[in-house]
Amino acid sequence: MELPIVDEKINKLISNNETRDPFQIAKALGIFVVEEDLGEIYGYYNRANRIKMIHINSRLDELNKRTTAAHELGHAVLHQNENTPMLSKATIVSELKIEKEANYFATNLILDKEKYFDESNCENACIYRMLNHYGLPEHFARFI
Repeated sequence: MELPIVDEKINKLISNNETRDPFQIAKALGIFVVEEDLGEIYGYYNRANRIKMIHINSRLDELNKRTTAAHELGHAVLHQNENTPMLSKATIVSELKIEKEANYFATNLILDKEKYFDESNCENACIYRMLNHYGLPEHFARFI
């Protein structure tokens, strides 16, 4: 999927729902979010009988729950007919196209770049501080 199309989908979701909160957006879209103990797995998205569900590991802290929810919401919006691989510490850096798209979606849903980011006046340290502020992994810098 082309990134301008992903950006359009993100902007439309934010505009229609007046929030960047992935939990609120999922609820508005009729996507069930379930928190459960998933061991080492952060979360995953699945669809069964036309019911979309995002599973989040209840062991995660609030920032990681939000990041995982945004990533899995990306799958629900961009790859809605696929049951996607489980997101874990190992797979969050995956080079699979759908995983990179979901990471891009999560980064650009959570970060309000227009409000907090001036590309012409921001060095790498600034980017990493911003990622840290929003609880996003440092390797998500490539999606900004």
